[in-house]
Amino acid sequence: MAGITRAHPVVAKVIGEQASWGRAVTQMAIDFNVDADGSSLAMQAAHNAFSRYGNVVMAGAVNGSGQLIDIMIEGDLTGSDYVSADGTVTGTVAAALAEDLLNLGTVDGVNFATGTPAVTLKSTYKLA
Repeated sequence: MAGITRAHPVVAKVIGEQASWGRAVTQMAIDFNVDADGSSLAMQAAHNAFSRYGNVVMAGAVNGSGQLIDIMIEGDLTGSDYVSADGTVTGTVAAALAEDLLNLGTVDGVNFATGTPAVTLKSTYKLA
């Protein structure tokens, strides 16, 4: 007789991080260090840079005067062999993505190169 497989744990057992996506994800806090949300073209260029490293499964609202965004990308991106699009940086995904954002240059009046982009991998997901 066929049985039912429970996909989610009993609520009482959910303590700490719990994934129901079924795959590993990497959470990142990104600081463009420039006001980027005034242009949909600039935000699309930034999203394309994120997407080089995997499927973006969630992107938060841009906050902090248009400079900050939290994203979640499918996959475990904790290694140190990521290469920026221009090939100048090899290291963590955070270092490679920061270089990619810097190299976007000016997109629709938003100059990503004037700031110092910072990418931080997050180990927990919290709402502000």
